[in-house]
This record gives sequence, C-alpha cells and structure tokens, in this order.
Amino acid sequence: MGQFFLLTGTVSMVFMFPLVSHPLLMGLIILIITFMIAATLGLGGLSSWLSYVLVLILLGGLLVIFIYISLLASNENQTPQSNKIKMFFLSITSILAGSLVISSSLKVFDSKTNALLKMTHYNNESTDWLNLLYSEQLGGMTIFLVLYLLLTLIVVVAISKNDSSSLRAL
Repeated sequence: MGQFFLLTGTVSMVFMFPLVSHPLLMGLIILIITFMIAATLGLGGLSSWLSYVLVLILLGGLLVIFIYISLLASNENQTPQSNKIKMFFLSITSILAGSLVISSSLKVFDSKTNALLKMTHYNNESTDWLNLLYSEQLGGMTIFLVLYLLLTLIVVVAISKNDSSSLRAL
C-alpha cells in the first residue's frame, strides 16, 4: 500500500515540475522525486542497495548542478502563481482519492502474500548473488576497483585546485 502512495506522490511531483520556473526549486523537486523513487524501489525490491546507489549518484550530480546554478541564477524571489497552485492541489487530491478507491476495491496489495513471496525469493537468490560478488575468485577484482576509485579521487582533487577553478570562491 505504501508503494502505491509513493508512486502516486512521484507522479504528482512530476506533474508539478513544469509549473516551476526557478532552477533551484526545480532541483529540489528532482531531489524529492529521487527520494520517492528510491523509497519505492527499497520497499518493493529484494535489497535496498539499488535505491541507495541511485540516491548517492543523483545526489552527487545534483550537488554539482546546485553549485553551478546557485552561482549563475539571480537572487530574485519566486512569486507563487495562485491559479497554478490551486489547480495542482486540486488535481493531486483527486488523483490520491481515486487511487485510494481503486486500490481498496481491487485488493491489489495483500501484505501477507507480498511478504511471504519476498521472504521466499530473498532466501533463494539474494545469497547466491552476494556470494558471487564477494567470492575468493573476485577478491582481486574488488580490490582493483577500490584502488581505481581511490586513484580517481586523488586525480580529481589534484586537477581541481582552488587557484585554477572556473567557479568563484564561495
């Protein structure tokens, strides 16, 4: 049931995105959509690693975009447009009410059945995947990837020194 409301909230935030004209508010909406999708994936999936990685990647990208936009965007106050806001909230409440009626009448989400299926599926396949990822044969590859990421971090820090950066000092 929670997944359904998260998906409905995500759809409502997607519909709200074109109503916003300020870039920082657009970034905030993208961040909220990311958290809602990650929560949906975390609730519905076998493991929450996919949602965790999704949030980390998008937060890194949004951090870079936020820095550039905050340096380039003007500091004007954003005035809310009352007609758009009223229409948005009216559409959101009607979507939520309709989805609640549909989900309760169809009995799509039976929590006991879903929990039983998740437990059975998790015990069979998840441990095999983890054993493949951290097996002794792939230990060298894991160490190589960790060292490669460390080297990449050192190179990026060395390249982006303060005196030669394209951004002004914060």
